[in-house]
Amino acid sequence: MRIFLCIILIFTLTACGSNQINSNGESKIESLPNLADTELVELEQLAEPEQLAKPEQLAKPEQLAKPEQLAKPEKLAKPEQLAEPEQLAKPEKLAEPEKLAEPEQLAEPEQLAEPAQLAEPTQLAEPAQLAEPEQLVELKYSEQPKRLINTEYLDKFPKYSPDIRAPKKYKHPLQNSTKIIFMLGQDNKGDYLYGEGAITEGSFEKFKKYVNFYNNRENTPSLNRLMLHSPGGLVNEGLLIGEYIKKNNWTTDADKYMKCYSSCGLIYAAGVNKRIQPGAEIGFHRPYIPEKPDTKEFINQVYQDYLPYWNYIKGDQDLYNKFMKEFGRDDMYILNVENIHQYMDIEQY
Repeated sequence: MRIFLCIILIFTLTACGSNQINSNGESKIESLPNLADTELVELEQLAEPEQLAKPEQLAKPEQLAKPEQLAKPEKLAKPEQLAEPEQLAKPEKLAEPEKLAEPEQLAEPEQLAEPAQLAEPTQLAEPAQLAEPEQLVELKYSEQPKRLINTEYLDKFPKYSPDIRAPKKYKHPLQNSTKIIFMLGQDNKGDYLYGEGAITEGSFEKFKKYVNFYNNRENTPSLNRLMLHSPGGLVNEGLLIGEYIKKNNWTTDADKYMKCYSSCGLIYAAGVNKRIQPGAEIGFHRPYIPEKPDTKEFINQVYQDYLPYWNYIKGDQDLYNKFMKEFGRDDMYILNVENIHQYMDIEQY
């Protein structure tokens, strides 16, 4: 079929060339080009019909991208919106080693508070406002607030003041008390100062305030008897009260409801006169520091530290040896009407 079409094409071209007429009315025949000199496309190089794209394979108009689907120019990033090279982080903007704090940039000694900036001596309390040195001395104990005691009895007070209370197994009703209270009591012997609660910081000062208040009343005898219901507490606060009891010739008393344990026992033992009623209990045990183990060396130190106070109140040596050597933090030596006569001159009622 293709050969036939080519022959017809050649024939037509030949006829057209031979029938051309010149301007004189004469027929002008031009020679046809030599087909031999023409490079014909080989028939087999032409695309076969089945190789040509069929109409249904061509993209339909609705499949082509519509103009509104194409990115509009204004949606494209404009050149001025793009980050300029100089806007990018440059290495020199990073912290340079030399920009870090140099030692010389730190506070120089002369930049610190000068002595002149500190409180002037005139701003401090005047000596007249402080207690006289010969009357007071500071106790040093890291675990307890600082207290001052009379130097007249300095050798009777240890330099530490642990908070010791009766072991919990004795179930003192005020075991967890956080303060002591005082009030005026009265019985067939007259007025007395009654106290209950734990011996805590400031107990001695509170004790003195109550004593002074009641002693300043008109037409009433001065107080000179103490009844104390306590699980114990700060040892040196107890020693201060005991020292006052001894120095002022007070009587210590315990009726049938009283449980006077631990450092409270050290106060009771200071009474110049002592009274007890059946049912009352006075408990003693060796002072201890809660966070420090009871080594042999520490037990001996405690024994020696509290011995001056015990001697000052004229306590019984056998009683001191017994509770100091045999009764530690987990136990207590209880005195009552059955055994207290072994160690103390006592009035039982």
